[in-house]
Amino acid sequence: MRRLPWLLLSALPLLLGACREASDEYPPYDCTEERMKFYERYNEKTRADLGKRVADFEEALKGELTDAERKEAEQLLDETRERLRDPDFFQRKSVEDLPADLEWEFGMDQPELGSEEAKKGGTLHSYIPGGTYPPNIRSCGKEANNSFRSYHWDDIEMAQISLHPNTNRIIPGLADRWAVGEDGRSVFFHIDDEARWSDGEEVTSEDWMMSFYIYLSDYLSVAFYKNYYSEQFWGITTYGKDYLCIRNAFPKPLAPFWAAIPPSQAGFYKEFGPDFEERYNWRPRPTTGAYVIREEDIQKGRSISLSLVEDWWAKDRKYYKNRFNVDRIEYRQVRDEEKQFQMFLQGDIDIYYLNDAKKWYEQTEVDAAFKGYFERATFYNDYPRVSRGLYFNLSKKPLDNPDVRIGLSHATNWRKVIDLDLRGDAERLNLLNEGFGDISNPDIRARDYSVRKAREAFARAGYTKSGPDGILENDKGRRLSFTITTYKIPAVEAMMLRLKEEARRAGVEYKIEALDPTSAFQKTSRKEHQISFSGWAITPPFPDYYQQFHSKEAYIPGTKKPRPMTNNLSIFADPEVDKILEANRNARSYEVIKNTSRELEQIFHDRAVWIPSYQRPFYRLGYWRWVRWPDDFNVRLASEPEMTHLHWIDQDMKQDTLAAMREGRVFGEKILLFDQYRTLRKPEKGTPEADEGTDAGGESAAPSETDGTERDETPPAVEDEEGADE
Repeated sequence: MRRLPWLLLSALPLLLGACREASDEYPPYDCTEERMKFYERYNEKTRADLGKRVADFEEALKGELTDAERKEAEQLLDETRERLRDPDFFQRKSVEDLPADLEWEFGMDQPELGSEEAKKGGTLHSYIPGGTYPPNIRSCGKEANNSFRSYHWDDIEMAQISLHPNTNRIIPGLADRWAVGEDGRSVFFHIDDEARWSDGEEVTSEDWMMSFYIYLSDYLSVAFYKNYYSEQFWGITTYGKDYLCIRNAFPKPLAPFWAAIPPSQAGFYKEFGPDFEERYNWRPRPTTGAYVIREEDIQKGRSISLSLVEDWWAKDRKYYKNRFNVDRIEYRQVRDEEKQFQMFLQGDIDIYYLNDAKKWYEQTEVDAAFKGYFERATFYNDYPRVSRGLYFNLSKKPLDNPDVRIGLSHATNWRKVIDLDLRGDAERLNLLNEGFGDISNPDIRARDYSVRKAREAFARAGYTKSGPDGILENDKGRRLSFTITTYKIPAVEAMMLRLKEEARRAGVEYKIEALDPTSAFQKTSRKEHQISFSGWAITPPFPDYYQQFHSKEAYIPGTKKPRPMTNNLSIFADPEVDKILEANRNARSYEVIKNTSRELEQIFHDRAVWIPSYQRPFYRLGYWRWVRWPDDFNVRLASEPEMTHLHWIDQDMKQDTLAAMREGRVFGEKILLFDQYRTLRKPEKGTPEADEGTDAGGESAAPSETDGTERDETPPAVEDEEGADE
């Protein structure tokens, strides 16, 4: 299953024209004049706001403050005065105005990616994640953050720079060089002279001015963009068409990474206005990356495809030349997951994710696998783990009671799910942001399943009586009954039923509400859930807690009504924790990021704001023999094999395989294991590994394969733990 859309939630009503029926035809519109006036107004507003902040801080410093409060106010005053020396957010200067002492970096010292043996061409047949056709192909705004977004945007579009997916070092993208100013927040970029949009237009600094205009506009019905780009940036300056400077709001480690955002072609978005979210729903945009969606690629309700950009400008660049090898990627709409799997077994789909243990161990034991027509691989990655678990809606009683949440944590038997449903092919997740090296708090362990501990916590919350069905009640007759909103996916439903069965022993009733992924996502983002089985796809290099837990993302201002369409699914609000969240997001050093991250994880664990589930230190894949991969298969820092587009289609091998299937020839079964990036984990207390003092997982090994006579992976034996920890 591909990444689910957990970031940048977006489903608010349109600001204007909500009743207007969508149409493919819209009157011509040119926002150029309005955009230029917007830049002027925004600069004026910025100067006024900064002046007011200075006056407010000066007034506050005249009053009585603690030493800590005075120090903070003085620091903020100094920063505001500093910004007032160059206050305009949008600026245009000439090349001659560039600082003369910039030390340019080029990032050309990292290893190449992909394989020199990669072949160009062919079509990859895949499927739309979740089985639901995307509601639009926009990159931002209402419902843009759907499960298809990563395919046509996150994994395709280019920013000024990116991070090398094996070394995590900065490498060039649309910029061929960059430099960080003396202030540590201003990042200068030179746009590659050959950078072009897919329609042949030159990429210029004006395209980044357009991006900031879009994200700061009131025309987007999602507040996230405006909040983030106004708070995290001090502005943008163009130096002619080939240079630009993005000013981060704070000096940060890896400053160029934070200043890198994809451009928005000024010409294409010239009709950006109040009806943007309707007008641009299905308009294929020009891209800077290797693939583009063309009008003929959109077959609504059937498929959506990506086509390789003809003569793509970066096709011979060091870090891109052996990637994006396939000419066309067709994503079919197949609503039923079992049908998707059957289409893979028949060869109608080329690649299929086999993270479902039953599919991996049993359902792929078919002739096509035994004869080597399709292959299977396990790839251990070193990537931040999905923060998958049960998220409580703290605005709903009795989930606002921490003892109830602690009791539910002990009543939820994820260990049994891991051992039985996942066949031991997973580890217990402990943190919201696990997999960030020493940033991740090593001392926190998720609460264990224990009927005794659960009932003790429930008793503290007043739930001491057992009803006729064994479910605990308080003295007002309120039952410990909760609805879990989850996905209508067989493997997930089986896990939820396991949790339901185990929770009943602790006096808890779990009702399972299984919806299609899109419906579950929308219900949770509207904050209508009690408990949501959700996960956040987290990207390196640093964790981000702010979106999930800051107070301003919890409630509609001035009310106690949960604020819909934000990432704060827990509706968590604490002004004191807000300060730590802000310090974490605005950290100027690695040490601050590490310390605040560990502190936040401890707070969220102590308050039991969620129940961590499981993590997999690998992904598994089935692919037909003609889909080929580099010798080391894939990259260290990726959660999915298609993210970096290192694979290719071998047309000769495809024809040979199809002929072999007709003739009865066999190639031999292949089950590949790539564990060169396998990380050693600290054994959990009470496990055999911990008792014996050994490292779970063992040492890293070279990629290996089996020929079908000796299996390198077998289902682990499991034991029934019924009543084990009572």
